[in-house]
Amino acid sequence: MTKTPSPLVRGALMLAALAAPAAATAQTSSCLTPREGEAVLLYLAPDLLAQATRTCAPVLGASAYLRRNPDLGRRYIDASADAWPTARAGIAKVAGPDVAPLLDSAFAAPAVSSLVAPLVAQEIKAADCPQIDRILSLVAPLPPQNIAGIAVAFLQLANDRDRKTGRRSPLPICVNGAR
Repeated sequence: MTKTPSPLVRGALMLAALAAPAAATAQTSSCLTPREGEAVLLYLAPDLLAQATRTCAPVLGASAYLRRNPDLGRRYIDASADAWPTARAGIAKVAGPDVAPLLDSAFAAPAVSSLVAPLVAQEIKAADCPQIDRILSLVAPLPPQNIAGIAVAFLQLANDRDRKTGRRSPLPICVNGAR
């Protein structure tokens, strides 16, 4: 008799698939629509911003935007909650059919964000922090949806370059918004 893994273990397995996006996306040809990409970014925004603040605030000067706005991610909480249904659908497309059912669990939403954000944050280097601080200070007045739209537009540019060089993006956005 095989034992069914606990929701936490299943969540960890799902996130392992998401943490290795190249492996996960190599098995599928799925891409996210711009709307799905925006939803994924909006959903992850509070935790991503908290992680960026934790990583960068200690290495930035006292006048840095991130140092003066330590709760920056709070502004994104409502947008994050609203984005989850569309983000879940997008993540399921990229992660593949084996992971998709796990995303319907009540544990999936908090697990995805709390485990993916630190994985992204570990890619932030201290040398990146002044640029991150500047970018965040420039986009801060914009609504969260606009920021997600701008980020997805830049991802589309990067994805186009990646496709030309044969690399696979960790957040593949469909060409011209096609599915």
